[in-house]
Amino acid sequence: MTLVKSNLPAPRYRTLIGQHDIVERALDLLAGPPVDRRVLIHGPAGAGKTSIANEIGMRVVGAAESPATGFAAVIWLSARPAVFTADGVLRSPLVCGTLSDFMTNICVVLGSLEILQALPEEQPAMLQAMLARQPTLVIADDIDEVVDERVLSFLDSLPGRCGVLATSRMQLNFTYTLRVSPLTRPQAAELVGELNREGDEAFSDGAVAQLYKLSGGIPLAVVWSVNLLRLGYSMSYILDHFGTTASDLLRFCFFTAWEWIENSAAADLLMAIALFSAGARADMAYRAAGLVEETPDAESALVRLRRLGLVELSADRLILLPMTRTYIMGVVMPPPGDPNGDDIRTRWADALATYVRESLALSRWQDCFDRIEEERGNLEELLALACTRHGDALQFRAAVLYSDISYYLFSQGYWQLLIEHAEWALPALREQELGEEYLTVLLTWVSRVHLLRGDDESREACFAEAEQYLVTVSEEERPLYDAIIGYNRVTQLRGDPEPDAVPTLRGAAEIFRSIGRHEWLSRAVNRLGNILSANRDFDAAIMAFSEAVAVAEPFQDSAWAKDMTGIGKGNLGVLANRQQRHADAVVHLEEAREQLAQALDDAIALMELAVAHYHLGDIRKAVRFGDAAQARSADLNLGISIAESDQEWERTVLPRLREEAANEAEADDGTSRKPELDDLVRQAVDGGLLELTGLELEDLLGRQLEELLRANAVAHGSAPQWAAGDFGPRNLAARFIASQAEVIRQQVCKQDGTGLKPKYVRMMQPGGNKASALTAMAALLYAELQLSATTVAAPAVAIYIALWLLHGNMARFCGES
Repeated sequence: MTLVKSNLPAPRYRTLIGQHDIVERALDLLAGPPVDRRVLIHGPAGAGKTSIANEIGMRVVGAAESPATGFAAVIWLSARPAVFTADGVLRSPLVCGTLSDFMTNICVVLGSLEILQALPEEQPAMLQAMLARQPTLVIADDIDEVVDERVLSFLDSLPGRCGVLATSRMQLNFTYTLRVSPLTRPQAAELVGELNREGDEAFSDGAVAQLYKLSGGIPLAVVWSVNLLRLGYSMSYILDHFGTTASDLLRFCFFTAWEWIENSAAADLLMAIALFSAGARADMAYRAAGLVEETPDAESALVRLRRLGLVELSADRLILLPMTRTYIMGVVMPPPGDPNGDDIRTRWADALATYVRESLALSRWQDCFDRIEEERGNLEELLALACTRHGDALQFRAAVLYSDISYYLFSQGYWQLLIEHAEWALPALREQELGEEYLTVLLTWVSRVHLLRGDDESREACFAEAEQYLVTVSEEERPLYDAIIGYNRVTQLRGDPEPDAVPTLRGAAEIFRSIGRHEWLSRAVNRLGNILSANRDFDAAIMAFSEAVAVAEPFQDSAWAKDMTGIGKGNLGVLANRQQRHADAVVHLEEAREQLAQALDDAIALMELAVAHYHLGDIRKAVRFGDAAQARSADLNLGISIAESDQEWERTVLPRLREEAANEAEADDGTSRKPELDDLVRQAVDGGLLELTGLELEDLLGRQLEELLRANAVAHGSAPQWAAGDFGPRNLAARFIASQAEVIRQQVCKQDGTGLKPKYVRMMQPGGNKASALTAMAALLYAELQLSATTVAAPAVAIYIALWLLHGNMARFCGES
């Protein structure tokens, strides 16, 4: 067997981890028709392109002259000017930067020194002729570092029997291009384990998870961190100071790329994208960068960034790897106060404000909220920055934006954000003379959070502040503001209504009616109905709730009207429960849930549905709706019961029903039905299940189903219909998901079938509370599965399905009709 000539460098790794699919694909392409043997491996700095190319070269050398490749020589040509180690950046001793360097190295490896002795103008033709007789694989590492533009033409003109394998941070024009992605979390953990053979305890699962989050799975950063540990740095120091201690690493990875785009539209676009911590929609990124969408400048800037591997496109978002964003925000972005930096931050705030205004223009609150939810991470980033900018233009813009999203924050249960940012945003609104916005946020939302949490001192402080502000307003503004304060005082009464509550609300309603403020009018008469109902004046209460609906119905193209219609109908349902008209209550409450925007209102409606179904004799639905109500309100930190018609029902009856249902289920199959979701979710997150593919999750789900079916075989006799068919865990899981598709889809998919509900998607993105997303979804799924597939209702099944949806097949599943 003839040996393959080679100058491959010794590999810097024991085992290549996580990139075997690229290696196999490249080998297949290099074994293809000679005319097509030009393959580029590209990806972000530090992603392992050199190691992949070296692995491919060794596989070719090890195969000798096998039919798989047919190469008689493998020549390694590196244009990398430096390498990065724990001791810093070290200059490479052998660098191929010119066409002459390339030709010299090829001739030396092939032993064709006579070519080097020929005249320079004769050398290319002689080398071409020799390579035509001796099929050779040329591996050009870091080809984007080559300054001699003749090199690419030379490689492109090699004889057909030769092959070219190149690596580059930038995407270049090759026959085939293979993109290197960062490691998954399990792969990163495997790499740490491979490097940490001594078993240093500093690399706990938690430390590896944090390192993965900071590095984004870039192998170079993982290797660098392990080597720093060996030099004596503590793991906590490395993790806590990644953005600063990694300056050499970040500069090594990104400095050249930044040099290529500095002072260009691409640089502005990259900084704009970096401001969006949760990724940027293209139109918003262009606006923040000062570019106009669908223009040549904007398109070419984005193409340039993508070719450099600095930006990833995921669904409809432009994403930066964590290390890229760290470099841009820490090294490149002008600091606050710098005019250039403030310009781009102001445009960023304006882009988010425009997006929110467009969202609020939708005709249904839940559609508004779903759209805003998709940008919550970026909105939180802006608010966090604004709270540090005292009295400047950015803070004023952000305060108006805070006012715009305050109802969203209240309705969706993001109460802590609402309270925290009120400290700076409310004074900023007042300073801009936005009195109605100021009072609405202060009294209607912030003070109400204090009420629902039982913090009366803070609630009273809000009203005292409002009264002080009222002294400063003009006579023209005073009636509206007086009515807003009066409405909110009565709305937030606890216990028995005060004697003047009804007159106060009627007076406020008249003011709102006289100045044509239909939204406030609908709110006022709805609250009037609450008080009349509490006074057991049921006929008058029904009239008030009906008026609230009637005021809102002509404006059904607006979001507030749909919401107030839902609230009015929901209150009619609560009242029907009080009057023992439970069938009517179900009708009203189900209609209300189609339009309700507030998480609290939805939780109340669910609990009232539980009460109604209990009295109608449907115990399973009562437990199902009761569980869903408490799951929906779990994050609201409520200081009150959410069963408005019969609070004792929630405290005493529901726990008893739940216990009876659990005992009944345990008697059916001998297994405990206690979810213990928190422990299982924690195991899923810490165990790296979030990083698995959809197929891997299907396999795990199938294995769980197999175990449950075996455990239940004796008690239930024949297996359910979905369990019959081809063997194999993955097939079993697919059939089970198909059998439960409608049940699952109702809980987790948008009503229009265009994808997963944004609150789940958002939580699974960088910075999101993944454990909270899994717990919420798994709790809902588990409740449904107990009703529809009792032979397999188990917390682990619900969690695997939630993982599959959140991290695997959400688009496909929720896109099915």
